[in-house]
Formats: sequence, C-alpha cells, structure tokens
Amino acid sequence: MKYSTCCQDGAGDEPGSKDCLDKWKEQLEDVCNQYNEAAAITSKHREKYVNSLGWETKLKNWDDIIKKADEKAKVVVNELEFFIEQVKIVCENSANTTEALEKLICLVKTIFDCFFTYEENRKGLKDKIKDFKKIIECLTSVDEEDKAEVIKCIEAYEQKIVLVCEMQDAVLTKLIETLKCADLLDAYICDEDGLKDKLNDILIDFKGENMHGEHCGAKEEEEHNHDDITKYPCHDKKAKPMPKFPINTSKYYTKIGEDHEKAIDETKSLETSWINSKKISDKFLSQKNSLTEAIKAAEAAESGK
Repeated sequence: MKYSTCCQDGAGDEPGSKDCLDKWKEQLEDVCNQYNEAAAITSKHREKYVNSLGWETKLKNWDDIIKKADEKAKVVVNELEFFIEQVKIVCENSANTTEALEKLICLVKTIFDCFFTYEENRKGLKDKIKDFKKIIECLTSVDEEDKAEVIKCIEAYEQKIVLVCEMQDAVLTKLIETLKCADLLDAYICDEDGLKDKLNDILIDFKGENMHGEHCGAKEEEEHNHDDITKYPCHDKKAKPMPKFPINTSKYYTKIGEDHEKAIDETKSLETSWINSKKISDKFLSQKNSLTEAIKAAEAAESGK
C-alpha cells in the first residue's frame, strides 16, 4: 500500500507524500470527530422529540378522558331526568296523601266528638244515652218488664259507645303517626333542599347550566403571594377549580385541546429535525465504519507480506 498512486498527495518520490493507510487514519480521525459532534446533536434532537411525544401522548390521554367523561355525563343526565320525573310523581302522590290524611283525621275526630260533651247545651251521644236511660227508668206509665227490656237494649248500645270512645286515642294516634310519616316523606323528597332539589342541582351540574363558578382573581392571588408559600394562593376550592360539564367547553380544560394541537405540530417539527440530524450522523457513521474496515484490511494485508 506504500506510495500507491491511488491515494498519494503528490508523487511517490516527493517529500511529504503519504501512503493510503496513513491518509485513511487521518480521515478516520476527522470523521470520528464529525460523527461524535453530529451524534451529540442527534441525541439532543431525539431527546426533545421523545419529551415532546410524551407530552403529546399525555395531552391526548387527557383529551380522551375528557371526551369519555362528557359522554358518561350525558348518560347520567338522561338517568337523572328520568329519576326526577318519577320523584315528581312521588311528590304529587305524597301531597295528595298528606291532604287526604289531614281530611281523614278531621273527619274521624268529628265522629268521635259526637260521643263527648264539650258544651252544656250540646251534649254528646254518650251523655244522651245516659239521659235517655234515666228517662226510661222514670216512666210510670210503662210496665216494669217492658222498661227493663228497653233499658237492657240501651245498656248494650251504651257499652258499644263506650268501646268506641275508648278507641279514640289509639285510632287518632295511628292516624297522626301516619300523617307524620307522610309529612316527613314529602319534606325529605319534595320540600326545599329535599331529594328533588338535590337531584335538580346535580342535574344542573352535569348539564353544565351553571357555569358561574368561583375563580381566583389576579388581585386576590397577588395578595396571597405575600403569605406563607405553603398555603394556597387563594381559597382552596378556587385554587383547585372544579370541572364544569361539558368539560371540553370549560376554559380550564379547553386549553388541553389547544395544547394538544400545539404539541402535535411541535412533535412533528422535532421529529423532522431529529430525522434530518440522524441522516447526517448516520452518514458520518457509515464513513467511519467504511474507513475502519478499510484500515483493518490494509493492516492485515501489510502484516501478511
């Protein structure tokens, strides 16, 4: 290989002429330096691309989760609307039941009032029967046997009246307890802050009709920035904004979609830069491998002579 005309800088007998092996070794050193520099640049481009791809993937996952959450929210809305309609029917029946029980209690109390005397000029049936029995007992124009027969009938009737009067407390107590249960049922379901109102509040949240949530004000944030840094910059609920349905229309979460689009463009750009840089480093790597193999072959040929 020495003084071969295929790779001499000058004539073989001129000073400074180099054989192929020395020239390849110099070229290999230059190519190695160029490759190392290009490989470092390619590595940086690849790192940026991988980081950007990871961020893009996270944003895509968040965006997918948001869309799925919105779809599930629609299902919840449909179920809630159906449930609320059933609750309205319960409320209507409950109101009617309460009204009917109030009327029934008044009617039963009126029936029992007929048996008792509350005013001297208006005697109850219980006292009227006693008076009637006394009148029969005082009759002088009636045979004693007939009077005894009539009084016997009156006393049997009187006993039944007494039994009915003794039932008053038990009957009215049961009716009042029933009315109390009906009132409680109506109150817990239909009154303000009852089940119906709570379901409507949940429905409003899932339908996204109440979009006027609290947000941290800039002024408030600045004031709290002077406080202990371990505290939230403002109220904890404001510092952790709750999502509003539909989530993909709220300001807090639409930024994810915008950032995702930006991340896609950024990732494509970084991928292109990485590929172009890799082409350059691969070219130097190919030259480096070719020269290395050529040097090995030349050295082997020299040693075999």
